[in-house]
Amino acid sequence: MGNILAGLIILPIYIAIPAIILYFIIKTAVKNAIKELKRDDIL
Repeated sequence: MGNILAGLIILPIYIAIPAIILYFIIKTAVKNAIKELKRDDIL
């Protein structure tokens, strides 16, 4: 019983942390790409 409960608590953390890191990496990459396109007068 204790093992199942621990799994239910730990599993979302294992999924959420990489998802949050990936979100910030993609957000930064998109922001930099838009900045470069504006600098080159494409946008």
